[in-house]
Amino acid sequence: MKAITSIPVRVASAIRRSFRQFLTLPLATVIGFAGLSALIYLADTSWSGGAAPPGFRWLGDLMGDRAALGSLLATVASGIITVTSITFSLLLLAVQQGAAALTAQVTDQFMARKVNQFYFGYFVGLSVFVLTTLVTNTDFHRPVFAAALSLLLTALALCLIIVMIYNTIDQMRPEQIIQFIHDKVLMARRKDLDLLATTRRQRRPDWRDGALLRSRESGYVVGLDLSRIENAVERHAPGDAEIEVLVTLGTYRAVHDPVFQVRCRPGATLSEDVHQRLADEILAALAYDDGRDLNDSTAYGLHQLSTIAWTSVSTSKSNPNPGLTVIQALRDIIAQWSRGEVECRDDPGSHIVYDDAAPVIATDALEAVIVVASESIQSQTLTEAVATLAILLRHVERPTAERLADVAHRALSSLGEHVLTRQLEVALHDLAAALRERGFVAVATAVSEASAELATSLGKLNSRSTRVPGTTS
Repeated sequence: MKAITSIPVRVASAIRRSFRQFLTLPLATVIGFAGLSALIYLADTSWSGGAAPPGFRWLGDLMGDRAALGSLLATVASGIITVTSITFSLLLLAVQQGAAALTAQVTDQFMARKVNQFYFGYFVGLSVFVLTTLVTNTDFHRPVFAAALSLLLTALALCLIIVMIYNTIDQMRPEQIIQFIHDKVLMARRKDLDLLATTRRQRRPDWRDGALLRSRESGYVVGLDLSRIENAVERHAPGDAEIEVLVTLGTYRAVHDPVFQVRCRPGATLSEDVHQRLADEILAALAYDDGRDLNDSTAYGLHQLSTIAWTSVSTSKSNPNPGLTVIQALRDIIAQWSRGEVECRDDPGSHIVYDDAAPVIATDALEAVIVVASESIQSQTLTEAVATLAILLRHVERPTAERLADVAHRALSSLGEHVLTRQLEVALHDLAAALRERGFVAVATAVSEASAELATSLGKLNSRSTRVPGTTS
């Protein structure tokens, strides 16, 4: 159960998340239209008393008297509201269809795009502007400038509808969705690197484990106040304790799940009172939320890519194209992050140990695509994944290469589900060569043997369950 005291914090966090993800630009645009309406109102005061500003009499004659302005503005207001409601309904239907074809992640990336936020804000703001202008059309105020501007902005809105429809359809293409998430993952990684630069990766080997701190709330961990933890250690156990963070940002934690490990210097003993004060302040450094933000969490972006690949590649959709695109996106992400695993800055004097989980999650996502390809027997997806392993193995740093070699070894368990197509055979041979080049001779030998064993099934009539017969003793 969530702590009662956290409810106001959760509400505030949800509001902040909604503004970060969507509301800021639309509301700013609406406010901008409201400010423009106030400025135009002041400009229209020059028409009071039947007078016309110098050089603009023609505009007053064109727009007509108060009755004509009222009729024009009422028509524009009703028209723009009707067109906006119909257009948005159709766009949301297109988004819903895209989400049904892939996953709910489509909705997240649609809302996160600045151009979509601007469209929503523009049409709502224009409706507010026109309605405000209609209200100000009185016997003592003649909104000529505002009415003329309303016509121009409405004409622009009608042109924007065409652009908006095209953009929405284009954004529903799997390639566009995956590329957007890929870019967000790379951007979120910069925040990870800032956090890693102020913590340590390695625990002090001679220090012993002390108290295990468990979560007092449930939800996704979306924030970690490092300075608060550092200050708590300096205040209550200077030089005697280090804090190992057992959870990475974006991870879900239930009540009583472990989140921190307090570790003590040899010979140091922390009193019960010190343990309690440390626990209170350190646990308060975590921020929880009911949802995650794609802009701040690399783990969430990688989860979205993995989910899209799993859904499309599996027999649920049996669509290999999104899976192939995800594999390519993961290849780029892993390649860009590999050097950072050995060059990542840290602070040797920090009291906080924080693990860099993002590169591991990326390779795990690639492994998941290989697993699901066996369920749907998509040889083209498996071939692309195997080719990706071979390409990456030839240039990534050692920690990444070791994980990729392990992925290659584990992937052999599902190889018997497939037919050894010509492309798959070439990819497996290339993978074995890449493994040997990097020194993973045992795994390379296993890949070669598995490929040769699968080749024995060629030309024979077998079901997927008997394609590669088990060895008999």
